[in-house]
Amino acid sequence: MAKGCGYALVSVVSVIVVLAGTLLVYVTSGPAVTVATVLLSVIGLCGFVVVHDLRRRRSAADEERVLLAREREHVKRTVDLVTDPALSEQERLAVIDSFIPRLGQAASRAPYRDRFVLVPELSPPARALLERGRRAVMSVYTSQVMYQRLLDGLANEVLLPRQIWEIAMLLRVQTQLQHEQDRAMRGVVTPELRAVLAPQQEALRRSVASVTARVESLERYARRVQEADAALRAQAALADNDKYRALLAHTDDADGMRDLEAHGDALEQTLARSVREAIEAGQTLALRPAP
Repeated sequence: MAKGCGYALVSVVSVIVVLAGTLLVYVTSGPAVTVATVLLSVIGLCGFVVVHDLRRRRSAADEERVLLAREREHVKRTVDLVTDPALSEQERLAVIDSFIPRLGQAASRAPYRDRFVLVPELSPPARALLERGRRAVMSVYTSQVMYQRLLDGLANEVLLPRQIWEIAMLLRVQTQLQHEQDRAMRGVVTPELRAVLAPQQEALRRSVASVTARVESLERYARRVQEADAALRAQAALADNDKYRALLAHTDDADGMRDLEAHGDALEQTLARSVREAIEAGQTLALRPAP
């Protein structure tokens, strides 16, 4: 606002200066020079207006980009949702923008509505299952064996988000169907109604059991990764064995030194086995069919 007022004031002053200068030129130099002066002044003034408009537009665009980036970060922090990992970056931003009120796009009518799941819309048991899966995945991502690339990092970056997305989709459908079941059970329940609902409830129960099994598979994988992490920490502790060997050498304990060496060899085998088992556990996740 202040910039706009400043530019307006400069424009008024410029017009006054041009008029005063034109009058002065007319008095001192005659009409021909006056016309040329007026034309040059008009061209200069038009150039000033164009430059001012370009700067104003550029400034407004910069402010909009900063504001939009801040609003998108706020959405990421405050809106709990699971998105389809197959979404492009542009599509993902379109989903995020649907949660910014000033953009006028309601989340319920957002583009790609079937490509994201709002976690608060899930039932409490469904949210609990999803949270278990997320914790398992996060423990894999933050593990030392993952950081040191002892696991198949590329496969995990593709496989684990896909697992969470498929679990979230199934939980959303289960939540919706459970709401339908609850509505159907309100009021008088006749034998005929029970006969209709019983197979539906059984199908829902089996689906919930299947999703629970998928979450448990993720948790088993995470447990294997944690065990590999523990073996990795133990291997790092082997560096201290020299201190203990020196201590035993000073006490003439040959048996103790042999035990340390044997434990070190066994630990190397344990680490290799733990990493191998973690990788195998991750491979079993990829064998599950998509819903």
